[in-house]
Amino acid sequence: MDEITRLVDLLGGGDAAEDEQILALLALHGRKAVEALLGAAVSTEAGRRAAATTALGRIGDPRARRTLTLSLADRSSSVRAAAATALSGFPTVETVARLRGMLERETDVEVRLRGSATLVDLFNSGIVEALDPLLSLAQDPGEDRRVRLEALKVLSMLPASEARAIAAGLLGDRDSKLAHAAERFTGPPSPGGANGAEDALRELDSQDYFTYRRSASLLASLGEPAIPTLVKALRQRSTDAARCARLASVLREIARGRERSLARYLDEVDEIVPLGLLVDIIGESRDRTALYHLKGVIDRLEAADVLSPIETSVPAREMIIAKSHYYLARAGSRVAFDSLKAQLCRESGRLMGEILMAVEEVGGRDELIDLLAYYGREDGWMKDRIRESFRRLMKKARVPADDPIFGRLDERRRAWLQEILSSAEPRCGRPGDAPAPAQRRRPRHVDSA
Repeated sequence: MDEITRLVDLLGGGDAAEDEQILALLALHGRKAVEALLGAAVSTEAGRRAAATTALGRIGDPRARRTLTLSLADRSSSVRAAAATALSGFPTVETVARLRGMLERETDVEVRLRGSATLVDLFNSGIVEALDPLLSLAQDPGEDRRVRLEALKVLSMLPASEARAIAAGLLGDRDSKLAHAAERFTGPPSPGGANGAEDALRELDSQDYFTYRRSASLLASLGEPAIPTLVKALRQRSTDAARCARLASVLREIARGRERSLARYLDEVDEIVPLGLLVDIIGESRDRTALYHLKGVIDRLEAADVLSPIETSVPAREMIIAKSHYYLARAGSRVAFDSLKAQLCRESGRLMGEILMAVEEVGGRDELIDLLAYYGREDGWMKDRIRESFRRLMKKARVPADDPIFGRLDERRRAWLQEILSSAEPRCGRPGDAPAPAQRRRPRHVDSA
């Protein structure tokens, strides 16, 4: 008998401490233990099934996904609870949907608590679709207090204004402990310590390059604790784009891999130049939880009179909105799709390149009609770019030229469609694109003359 088989056979047979030791050893074996654990996950003994389910979640191998999902409906509550926790190792939209379905039918409080905790973990991993079920749990007065308090933890990961608005609605809750927990999110954010950042900032504006670099290096070495001070300094220098750019270069270095910590401050920044720079820094992140805060930026800038009259430069605001849409779409997020659609449906104005690129990423067949309208209004290089995006979107959405969606076009739009479909391909395509058919060489064969 090999080591993995021996360990799997011991699962569920001892006390919690022994099981934990076995789980730790199996985790070291990793993927090699998956097949044996999948067998144990369908054992007739509930304790063994639960322990194997826990082990599979810690290893996180894709082969275990189906077994863990099925375990959410196991006849034993201990197995269902283990599966609810184990699914945190599979951060996908599908996992959120499965947990949501489980919560709709589950009556055991411990299982519901585990499911809620996993949804918080999933949101923290960047699966923003976990937010809605968590808010439903937190706001449900008929839900168990422990489940509601667990779901409420997601507020610490939201933009400050959004967290305050949600928490304010819970202040009058009949459960005093829940109301008290919500109260923590309704006050102003606590200021961060300077930790030497203030001193270094004084030299950051120096015209002497070496003084500037020494200051920048010192600020960067302070790491995350310097972020609040740098954001504050960025706002104070908002009228000087060059000084803001220097600060942003340091912030970019500090925030790399810590974009979530920086994203929390987006909600406090009203000044256009600092806000645009912060959006660009966070937009470079792959952290979907950090990127989610860009939705708050979009919502805020689209609201009337958000910024002071001096700062209400419409083109600049629209550029920040467009960039935020693109960064979200590039990450595959549709959390701000309604706003993106509204941008497309405008009957006047020009189409911003970032909006076009966002539509290319997350748009579908319905957005083709919107692009067609812009094609008729634009000219020059933008017209060519819309034509290119239109074709790509058609291909991605698998929309043929005779699709019924084009049947309701008027004469003018039908002419634009024909122009897009019949015009020659641009000579310069994307890197890696296949050459046009006329340019392809005949394949050579070793037996050709």
